[in-house]
Amino acid sequence: MVYLSDLPTGALAHVSSYLAAPSRALFAVALNSRDVERSAAIAGDDWAVLDFCEIEKELAAKLNDEDIRVVLLSIDAINNLRSLWLTNCMNITGVGLDPLRGSTIIEQIDLSLAGDHKSPKLDPEPSLSCAEVVPILDSIIERGEECALKHLQFPNEWRKERNTESNFHAFLARYNDYLSSRAVVCLKCNDNLSVNNEMIHMAGDAEYGTQNFTCYDCMKHYCHDCVEEAKDDAYCMSSMCNICNKRYCLNCIREKECTACNIWYCMHCSDMKECFECGEDTCLNCVSETSCPNECCVDKIWCNNCVRYEYVMKWCDKCNDSYCVYCCDSDVLLYGAQNCDDCDQYICGQCRMKTCREGGNCIGCYQIAFKALTEDKESLRNENKELRSEINELKRKIRDGA
Repeated sequence: MVYLSDLPTGALAHVSSYLAAPSRALFAVALNSRDVERSAAIAGDDWAVLDFCEIEKELAAKLNDEDIRVVLLSIDAINNLRSLWLTNCMNITGVGLDPLRGSTIIEQIDLSLAGDHKSPKLDPEPSLSCAEVVPILDSIIERGEECALKHLQFPNEWRKERNTESNFHAFLARYNDYLSSRAVVCLKCNDNLSVNNEMIHMAGDAEYGTQNFTCYDCMKHYCHDCVEEAKDDAYCMSSMCNICNKRYCLNCIREKECTACNIWYCMHCSDMKECFECGEDTCLNCVSETSCPNECCVDKIWCNNCVRYEYVMKWCDKCNDSYCVYCCDSDVLLYGAQNCDDCDQYICGQCRMKTCREGGNCIGCYQIAFKALTEDKESLRNENKELRSEINELKRKIRDGA
């Protein structure tokens, strides 16, 4: 019997070239877990980037530390790998990252485990251990001038509570010192960002443990004050996106601020809507659930602030349906809710017509509904006339048939 592993290395390398990068490495390891050199030959040598988002989420979630370790060994990560994303690797503690210990070429490590433009708040909580990973990260930044590390993205679980006595907080201070020791210059204004600035956000808020002044995509540096005049005076470096918790430069991904909640989002994370009343960008969390049921307003949305403070909606005191002020100002009674000076009630056209038909005794409501009631009466008269004509025609056909 001939096994797949018995095929020539060249043939297996050709087959693996059709696979996504992580699958290629896993394929090589599965065939030759004890022969690192042959695994490396099958996996290939283009390993500057390794992102586990390229394989199925379910498969990535099943990988353990030994799987990660042998993959890193098979691609000679310490000499090849520049960027590592552990996307969806929920089952690892971090021990398997040991082959990166002391790396002088790794530039970026994303430990958040979250997919591209996804929230890092994962459920269930991942197994990644700060105690296992921090010593490996320390071994990298301890290389000093030889170290190439530019950006780290930490798990939300490590960042969600600031504890100045924790190993994580102590490492943040060391990583901040490492970044500050390098000449980090804003590409727009040439200011040295590493002087008198926190390269890592150390305050105890939502941004705790995130990296300042560095674009997550291109890893170029900009200060938070520079704007690009040719691009509507947009900031060169974004604020932290409220969803993915990352920062981007203007050249990679633009950002937008929700004017209702004053929170910033990168354009790939939030589908901003335009409030019909104020015309401002509104995040989905701030789009009001209140709407106007009329056909002319089907595609209109209002932000919570406008609904709450600008009185753009009126509610029927009887059925509690909402109508925008523009429909309420319409001459067509049924389109909105109008106030009656006599009974001092906002009532929609449907409810007012029903009340008047049922013998309501408010003169003001009758006056508001008079035109509609007259039109309704005329419409009923025409319908009755048509029905009588149809009945007479049916009688005629019956007589002629007899």
